[in-house]
Amino acid sequence: MTEVKRSYCGLCHPRCGLLLEVDGGRIVGVKGDPEHPVTRGAICARGRLMADHVHHPDRLNHPLKRKGERGAGRWQRLTWEQALDEVAEQLGSLRGKYGAETLAFTHGTKRTLHWDQRRFFNLFGSPNTCGANNICMCPSQAVAYATYGGFSHGDVRQAKCVVLWGHGPSRSGPVGLYPMIRQAKKNGARLIVVDPRRIPEAEQADMWLPIRPGTDAALMLGWLRIIINEERYDHDFVDQWTVGFDDLKAACEEYTPERVARITWLSADQIVASARLYAETRPAVITWGFGIDKQGVNATQAARARCCLRAVTGNLDVPGGEPLGMCDPIGRIVSEQALQHNEALSEAQRAKQLGVDEYPFFGFPGWSRNEAANRRLPQGYMPPPSADMTCVAHARAVFGAMLTGEPYPVRAAISLASNPLLALPDPRRTCAALKSLDLYVVGEFYMTPSAALADYVFPICSTVETTEMWTTAAFCVACPRGIAPLFERRNTYDFWRALGIRLGQEEDWPWETVEAVWDFRLAPVGLTFDQLAAQNGLFGRREYRRYEQYGFGTPSGKVELRSSIFAELGCAPVPVYREMQHSPPGDAATAAAYPLVLITGSRFMPMYHSEQRQIAAARERRPDPLVTLHPETAAGLGLAEGDWVRVETPMDGVRMRLALSDRVDPRMADADHGWWFPERPAAEPELFGVFASNVNLLCPDDAGFCSPEIGSWPHSALMCRVVREA
Repeated sequence: MTEVKRSYCGLCHPRCGLLLEVDGGRIVGVKGDPEHPVTRGAICARGRLMADHVHHPDRLNHPLKRKGERGAGRWQRLTWEQALDEVAEQLGSLRGKYGAETLAFTHGTKRTLHWDQRRFFNLFGSPNTCGANNICMCPSQAVAYATYGGFSHGDVRQAKCVVLWGHGPSRSGPVGLYPMIRQAKKNGARLIVVDPRRIPEAEQADMWLPIRPGTDAALMLGWLRIIINEERYDHDFVDQWTVGFDDLKAACEEYTPERVARITWLSADQIVASARLYAETRPAVITWGFGIDKQGVNATQAARARCCLRAVTGNLDVPGGEPLGMCDPIGRIVSEQALQHNEALSEAQRAKQLGVDEYPFFGFPGWSRNEAANRRLPQGYMPPPSADMTCVAHARAVFGAMLTGEPYPVRAAISLASNPLLALPDPRRTCAALKSLDLYVVGEFYMTPSAALADYVFPICSTVETTEMWTTAAFCVACPRGIAPLFERRNTYDFWRALGIRLGQEEDWPWETVEAVWDFRLAPVGLTFDQLAAQNGLFGRREYRRYEQYGFGTPSGKVELRSSIFAELGCAPVPVYREMQHSPPGDAATAAAYPLVLITGSRFMPMYHSEQRQIAAARERRPDPLVTLHPETAAGLGLAEGDWVRVETPMDGVRMRLALSDRVDPRMADADHGWWFPERPAAEPELFGVFASNVNLLCPDDAGFCSPEIGSWPHSALMCRVVREA
């Protein structure tokens, strides 16, 4: 008998409401939940694949232990208890031999819980969690805290001007942000799109700025110069609530429209007109975009310049602008940051965090300063900066310690819903590092290229097989379990708690189930998880300009246009633009050999990063990895639509199928990311074809290419050539 169960999606970041048709424990239908208080029945192409994902024949269903050589593709089945016992015994032995810092962790992108992992690592004693944090939203969060003490997603619905900067929500946020933008346009808002591609949003825009990839910081500094010199900034706010305005003004002075035009591929007229449109049309929002965080040397300072633009124009914490802080009563819910138990990690162990000597702002030195400034604000107003997102070791240093034992040995690692061979640059080095470990443990949905190198693999359940809370600054919604976990799949909380108890952490995991954690979090607002679900969510009341009462969560209590935290850590305290090491003006010899500017990471539905490659309905829509060129560029190279080509940078080359579109500039190439081939053999040397079309092979992570503040490596603004496959 078929019954309908309320549940939620989690195949990307939002937790959109689902209605599951369930027959005998099997999902036979999926549609959006029209009574969900946030998504109101809307789901995207990913959500419609939930049944395919949950019941896929390639899903991991039982704990596995490696048989024979690592990467040979041979496994034996264990019980959870036996596998956990063996892993705990080996971790305890390695900690005794090398110290707790010998254990590392690689993050995924939050289809599972994250705070539970951080809690385990803090209690275990290791500061070495790492992953794609350096290139995905986390840099923007850390920078926003250092600049004005919090992070804003923007009040798009009430905005008069929306700036989409390196952000294409029609592909990445079709249920959330994109409908808001379309409604704002209907309400009369002006739309500026800054993107090197003519994305669908660009065709709806009042102004489209097809910028040279990687030069966004220069354009932002050009905007700031125009806004300041033409007196288009908010004088009262700048005078009363900022520090460092004169330093910012001086830093912008050299970025004249003419100079910025030479850098960015834009015209001086476009630069001036767009700056004036943004400054004059208030309230205004500049959205966060992945395109900024992956720009290598400029990632951090572009994020800083964006913060400065929001501040000097008076758009911080106003309706239709950039709201800050938690709404009441949402701020009273126990935060995920509190659950991380960061105080458990000693100062001595914090000092061992790998990469912190080179990139202090994104490690404990920067996070501790942001966190200390946050404590000056009332509890429940501004959430503290998440250590899980903005206080991590640098992956290059972590994997270097695996390979060399310097500055100390990293001999064990855990990856959970994380595929480091597809998430990190230089996959060949990543592969060698993982193979060198004494112990590698993976928790996953499927056998992936990274999991194929593990000693133990644990099956993690889908979101519809467990519960969660979707909590933002404005609301908290219960995410109910739709079906019981199939086979022997478990959620990540059960994994970390069980492993922690075996390693002496029992007193610090008092909640037997994750549902008990949700009840603990909700207790300050007088609710349980079941009650939250019954009343269909909890919604807050937004207040604005609370800085007039509390100030900002920075060392000065004001918006720091000149960052005191950056200055203390030896980082550039005001925004600066740096030319990429390999770029048309920066390296003429490389540009001659590799004449096209390459971007990677453009979104395509229904894939999410390196996921959904094994789902037939998804592969039908995107069967092959694509690189897109302008038709004129392809014709000049003697290439045609559908050709198999090699995309090459000075690092390496990958095999891709050619697509043609006049949506990209003739001087650039746009390559898919995250490609591997589940249909290929798992055993080495194939590893599911991870080295065939994985664009991370093209991405350097040497210090000269990374942002000096946090070590963001470049997935954009690379130089490449495209040639017919031999």
